Amino acid sequence: MSQVDELLKEYKEAHRSGSGDPRPFLARVPAEDRALLAALIEGYLENAPRREFAREEFLDSAAAPVADGVQRSLAGAGGLWPALLPRLRAQARVKRADLVRELAARLGAESKQDKVAGYYHQMEQGLLPADGVSDTVLDSLGKIVGVAGESLRKAGSLPAPGPLRMDEAAVFTRMAPAAPPAADDAVAEVPVANACDEWDEVDRLFRGS
Repeated sequence: MSQVDELLKEYKEAHRSGSGDPRPFLARVPAEDRALLAALIEGYLENAPRREFAREEFLDSAAAPVADGVQRSLAGAGGLWPALLPRLRAQARVKRADLVRELAARLGAESKQDKVAGYYHQMEQGLLPADGVSDTVLDSLGKIVGVAGESLRKAGSLPAPGPLRMDEAAVFTRMAPAAPPAADDAVAEVPVANACDEWDEVDRLFRGS
């Protein structure tokens, strides 16, 4: 049994006994496997016994943005990226504009920063198929947020089991919520790559050849 499997088993036992905090278990796994263990815990929680759900309290809680990200994950093409990427940004205390700027620089695409921003936005929204995103992008992104590129690949490739209902979303209140983004981190309009644009190296990096 792998370490990830063993820790998942231990978490299930702890959860059944009344402790739902996954952070101690995530802290025990190597950084490159942390995203995978988090995804497996979330998958378990989706089917775990549910406590009574108060919709109004949930919508006002810090867990609502987490569940919204999971909803986009389950319905989109990017696996768990919509739930995972904003959380990693918040933990790394990196604003999205700064992340995009550094990512474009690492990719040698400073002059195409707007296009990089559009593709990264699609990743966070679950609109970009994970299998088309190159290892170069994921390794560069991982260095910015502090995880291995291979972990991002695994999280983006996990299959979506189905749409998340509001009553099911309540289980994610047990997950540690990410810190809210800074006020100036909001992006009203993010440029998205246009199908009519000339295909270039940035397109190949994010969408394959």
